[in-house]
Formats: sequence, structure tokens, C-alpha cells
Amino acid sequence: MKKFLMLLAICSFSFMLRAQTLEIIPNYINNQKWQEGKVAIDKILEDPKNQDKADAWYFKGRIYNAMSYDKALPLLDAYNYRAQAFEAFKKTQQLDTKDLRLKVEFYRPYLDLYFGYFDLGAAQFNNKDYMDAYNSFQRAQEVKDYILAKKYEYSDATLYPLDTSLVLNSAIAAGLAKDKDLSMKSYRVLADANVSGKNYMDVYEALSEYYYKKEDNTNLDLILTKARGFYPENDYWTDIELDRIRKSGDKQMLLKKYKELLATSPDNFLLNYNYSVELFNNLYGKDAQTTNLVETKQELTNLLKKAIAVDKGIDATVLMANHQYNMASDISGDVSRLKGTSPEAVKKKADLNTQYMVKMNDFITYAELASKYYDAKTDMTPIQKGVYKSLLINLEEVYNVKKDSKKAAEVRDKKNKLN
Repeated sequence: MKKFLMLLAICSFSFMLRAQTLEIIPNYINNQKWQEGKVAIDKILEDPKNQDKADAWYFKGRIYNAMSYDKALPLLDAYNYRAQAFEAFKKTQQLDTKDLRLKVEFYRPYLDLYFGYFDLGAAQFNNKDYMDAYNSFQRAQEVKDYILAKKYEYSDATLYPLDTSLVLNSAIAAGLAKDKDLSMKSYRVLADANVSGKNYMDVYEALSEYYYKKEDNTNLDLILTKARGFYPENDYWTDIELDRIRKSGDKQMLLKKYKELLATSPDNFLLNYNYSVELFNNLYGKDAQTTNLVETKQELTNLLKKAIAVDKGIDATVLMANHQYNMASDISGDVSRLKGTSPEAVKKKADLNTQYMVKMNDFITYAELASKYYDAKTDMTPIQKGVYKSLLINLEEVYNVKKDSKKAAEVRDKKNKLN
């Protein structure tokens, strides 16, 4: 009988010890003895019998979250402490059907975790730990989504389904961490939400380039449509679309697209100039394919006149000069191939010579305009010097053909000084 009573007493003492151990955790919290509290709560939760106690998980969440703010703690450890605190708070709610612990605190531990992860991500970003920063920003997003799903509200903070700063920070961090796919995934969140404004144009440019390089035409078309609607003045969308067609090698489709675009933007310099370059190469390039020579030459002339009218530089003028020079050369070839002394042949040759002189004079007009522009520049690039030198060689030749030795000498002097 005495042995039985002793055994009962021992069991009662063990039960009281376990209960008392959990009850003393608030003392650690109240006195901010976080390390001692962590050791105690970890020991308690090692016991499988305590795994279903809501208070144990709540205390773990409080202690781990508080420890994550220790400034001496490595940032990655702070991240892990917050991750465990978040899971502990959710576990508390799963076990406590009345949700008393967190309800009485108006669910502020979750808001604290949200801001904590955001600040942690910023600190990691400043340390150039970009992938760690991305992970922290994503964790902040996860906590925010949980708060919104539970419909928790706070008097001093309002959270929104789309936190543009958080998503943008995630995208930038992932990009700096050299993870293009993760970066574009975050950017796509902004695009899908139709976020716009001057600070977000880069988002659509990045996505356009990304889908263009991946040859994902379905997504590229979707982004380009949105981008044009938000930023119609940006020529980047047109460049991407034209590059996509150019890459396919379908020249006829490329020219057709230029015409479609010019129908809606007839005064756009880049469209007029770039289309002119395509036509110029089709007429005079090594892979010339144009059969309608007369019509194409006239179309090119008209395009370049439009481009010159709005050109802030000299490129369109140089291209027009070269166009006129090439047309003059073509006519010269026609004259040399014309044989016979019949009245018809003589008249034909005279007409061609007249046209030849007109084209040479037109070349001179545009070449002199370009020469004046280049002469005024004091910081020509090597490419510009090469273009100017080629222009001067042709200009000297034309003046010699016209037997204007004075002008030819002036041009030759410019060419020598350029060399």
C-alpha cells in the first residue's frame, strides 16, 4: 500500500513539473530573456506530448520573432527565426479553435513579421546579398497574403493585395542575383495587374526583351499591346516588333510591317529612317532583291525627305546623299550601255545625261549639308569620321566630273585634314 502511494506521488510531481515548465515561459518573455526562453521552449516542444499545445507554439513564435531583431545576429539567422515564428503562430491558430492568444493582440505579430521581413530584405539588399534579399521580400509577400486572406485589419497600417514596392524590389533583387526568370516572374505580376506610370516603363521594356529573346511570341504580343497603350511615345515597342520580323528573314513581311506602322505614325523619324535603310539595302546592298526599281527609288526619296524634316542629327541627310549618288551612278551605267546613233538613241542618251546631272546636283546639295554639319563637330566618333570620309570621296569625284576644280580642291583639303 505504501509503495502504491509513493508511485502516485511521483507521477503527480512529474505532471506538476511539466505544467510549471510551460507556465514559466511568460517570465522569460516579460523579462526579455530571449535566449533562456528559446532553450526552454525548444526543450518543451521536443516532447511529443507538447506538440498539440497551442500555448507552446505561441510562446515559440513570440520568442523567435523577438530574437530575430538582435542586431548582432547574422541576417540569414534572422530570416530563419522569422520563418519559424511565422509557422509557430499559424500552428497556434490551428490548435486553438477559439484563437484567443492572437485575437487578443489583434493579430499584430503577423504585421510585425511582414515589416520585419521587408526591412530584412532591404538590409540584405544593401549588403549586396541579392538572392537573400529576394527571399526575404518573398516571405514578406507570403505573410501579407496570409493577413489579407484572414481579413485582419490594423488601425495604423493598411495592406493591399498588390504591394508594388515589394514586387518591384523582388524583381530588382532577383535580377541583380542573375536570376532572370525569377526577376521577370515578379515583373510579370506588375504587368498582369496593369501597373503603369513613368516609374514602370522599364518593367515592360524588360519583359519585352525577355520574351523576345525566348521567342515566346504569345507573351511578347500581350506585353507589347499593353506597353503601347501605356507608353505610346516609346519607340522601343516598335523596335522589338520589327527586330522579331527581321530575325525571321521575311523581308517582304518586314516592309509590310513598316508600312502598317507608318500609316498610324507618318511623322515618326525612326520609322521613316529605318524603313529607308531597309529600302536602301534592298536597292543597293549585296543582297539586293528589289525588282520595282523606279517605284522603290521614288518611295525611298519620299521617305528620306520626311525623315530629314524631323531629324535632329544628320543620318537621314547622309543616306539621302548616298541615295542620290547611287541613282546618278545607275544612270551613268545606263548611258554607257546605250549603243547606236539613231535619232531615238541620241535623244535617249541626251535625256539620260540630263537626269544624270540632276542627280549629281541633288547629291551635292545633301552632301554639302552633311559636310557643314560634320565640319562644325569637334568630337566626331571613329564611325562618324568614316562616314564623312566616304562622303567626301564621292563629293570630290562629282566635282571633278562637273569640272569644278576649285570645289574639288576644297573637298580634297577637308579629306586630307580628316585623315
